[in-house]
Parts: sequence; structure tokens; C-alpha cells
Amino acid sequence: MSTKLPQISAREKDVMSVLWHTGEALTASAIAVKGGGLSINTVQAVMRSLLKKNYIEVSDIVYSGTVLTRSYIPIISAEQYAADQLQAIRINTLNFSTMNFINHLTKNDETDILSELEDTIRHKKEEIE
Repeated sequence: MSTKLPQISAREKDVMSVLWHTGEALTASAIAVKGGGLSINTVQAVMRSLLKKNYIEVSDIVYSGTVLTRSYIPIISAEQYAADQLQAIRINTLNFSTMNFINHLTKNDETDILSELEDTIRHKKEEIE
């Protein structure tokens, strides 16, 4: 990742989680409904902030009942966000060990993670050669 992502608040993470989880364009009112306790006013304020930080974009103008409203999609993926957060931790934590982190991720013998890691390593090696 070439540039560091702007920091986002807990509420902004809540809204992004809804967008990442659903995988489809959502209106502010749909996010409030799916967000479990987020008010429409909070969601609208958060959406303005996320737009300014380039985490989301307007996908379309759609009808919500009889009113036209914007629907939003994430520009930043959950994986991009997580990688940025991990990079910040690596930079700011003395003696951070990537290998210990990977060992922690895989300590429960989660073969899907191990398979993904193997595939990623193989593809990176192929790109280098």
C-alpha cells in the first residue's frame, strides 16, 4: 500500500463493517437498519466523513420509498484497511514479529489460512521469477 489511510472513528468502522459485510450498495437508511443501533442521523454524519476520507463513494441515486437518495459502496476493502492497520502496528511497535503474528493467526490449525498463505507465497515467487 503506497499511502497511509486516514484514521477512522469507531462509528465510521461500524458503518464500513456494514458495507463490507453486505457487499452491495446501501442507502444511509439501509445502513442504519443493518447497523444494529446506529441512528439515521449518525449514519448520515458518518457517511459525509467517510466520503471526505475517500473510504466510500456514491454508487447510484435510487428510490427509497418515494424519495430519491444516494446509495454508497466502499472504495477501501476490508483487507486494505486491515493491511494498513497491521502496517501501522508494525511500524509503531518495538520488536513486532510478522512471523509471531502469522503463528498466532494459524495456531488453531486453520487450514484455509495456511492454504491462502501458501498460494500467496507461490504467486509472489512466480511474479519475481
